[in-house]
Amino acid sequence: MRKDQTQQEAVQIWNMLRATVRKEIQTLTKDCVRMKKLTVVTAPNGTTLGVMQPNDTTIFQIPYVSSLSDVQVGQVVLVQYWYGMSNAVAVSLGDGSGL
Repeated sequence: MRKDQTQQEAVQIWNMLRATVRKEIQTLTKDCVRMKKLTVVTAPNGTTLGVMQPNDTTIFQIPYVSSLSDVQVGQVVLVQYWYGMSNAVAVSLGDGSGL
């Protein structure tokens, strides 16, 4: 019985701390560059290309580095961003090549 009570207390403490921990993580990592592998869904047009996240229908039109000017629809690219996808840039092929 004591084990169950201890576990319940631990869960209650975690639930009280969860929002504070999440906020602190967001604060400490807000300036970090993040990276995702996304699929190219519209070909480069000279300034942007369209990418899509797995299991999503939202197409993000993002700028890309010049070495990706020949990337094909269906290929995977690495996308770097900070703060959110509105700052995303395609930087290489999905395997890290093409820099």
